[in-house]
Amino acid sequence: MEEKKRNAKGEGSFTVNENKTITHRKVVGYKSNGKRKVITVTADTKAACLKEMKKKEAAWKKESERGRLDATATVGYLCELHLLSQVEGGELKGKSVDRRECTIRNHIGGSYSLGHRQIQSIIPKDIENHINDLISEKRLSVSSIEKVVDVLNAAWSWAVRCKMLKENPVFSIKPELDRKIQKLKTKGANEADVIVLSESEQVRLRTIALSKKKNGEYMYAGGRYILLLLYTGMRGGEMTALRWKDVDMAKGLLTIDKNRTVIKNRAGNENKKYVIHEDSTKNEKARIISLTDKAMEILCLIYKESPYIDMEDFVTPTKTGACNTVTNLEHRAEAIYRAADLEELGGSLHVLRRTLATDMYDNGAPIKQIASYIGDSEATTEKYYIAVRKKIISEGKVTQIVPVPVQRQTQKIS
Repeated sequence: MEEKKRNAKGEGSFTVNENKTITHRKVVGYKSNGKRKVITVTADTKAACLKEMKKKEAAWKKESERGRLDATATVGYLCELHLLSQVEGGELKGKSVDRRECTIRNHIGGSYSLGHRQIQSIIPKDIENHINDLISEKRLSVSSIEKVVDVLNAAWSWAVRCKMLKENPVFSIKPELDRKIQKLKTKGANEADVIVLSESEQVRLRTIALSKKKNGEYMYAGGRYILLLLYTGMRGGEMTALRWKDVDMAKGLLTIDKNRTVIKNRAGNENKKYVIHEDSTKNEKARIISLTDKAMEILCLIYKESPYIDMEDFVTPTKTGACNTVTNLEHRAEAIYRAADLEELGGSLHVLRRTLATDMYDNGAPIKQIASYIGDSEATTEKYYIAVRKKIISEGKVTQIVPVPVQRQTQKIS
């Protein structure tokens, strides 16, 4: 039978085990994820336990000092330290880590002074001024500005929770910052969020994407891939992950259960700066969608003209058969948009997904069906697709009507 004995306050607990050894447990501090760090040692005597505990505690404190905030620590360093704790704790991974790094590097640090200032000098007004500057510059989307607020607030809250800092300067002004951001959203400050392609623009895009040179080669590499995104509403990463085994040509069905992203190689076990990461879809749910005639037409074109048609081959590969990347698709899309007089779209792939969703809405598809088809929650579909479409309808800008995806008749590749 184990017997526990409490020592003086702050010295932890001692347990006498059945074999007469003593186990000593002590909370020595806090880990980077905010949880308590407990060290456990077992020895024959209490004195031996205390001696071993002293060594282990000293070693841990020396190691943890690397992540401490001293008087010279900057806001940027605080955000990076918090990001590291999230990665170590498994809270963030893959592309999410890359995006967070981008926010810290480009929208908090970089050319902005806030990221380079010492933490001890920051007051709430400094945070507010930084957000106001981002808003007045009109270079960032509302969602990007919102991410800056969230990153700063999360980093300071974490540091306070870990007892590295006493106060969070973002806390007192966050309600006001949230109101400002919500006001921008209501006004539609980020006009790119409401762009969808009209019927004539879709026709123009298709014409350019499928145009050929005199020798019969396609004028624009990746044109068919861009159209496949338009006609299926897939995310770019979902399409690059597709293999022919996911396509049922006979039934006109497509199984979407993976997402591929290019992320920084943090493992350091390969001589590559970036590696391809394959994971489940964004909402971690597989879905099977029924393809429209247009989507089937493009898939048939790809199948007939590709040398890579084994079941394990990628549907939209590079010239060498390797997995494509979203970045490459964005570059292809930008060239095609420019030729189709749609250069304001930049290299956006999301506008294609948004266009399909809003076309389905125009044709009376319920929100639940649209959400299921594009692989989003009903709340997200309502907020970012349907609400936008209702606004456009109210302004009399709806021009396109396309068939809602339905179950197809059997079709084979000839």
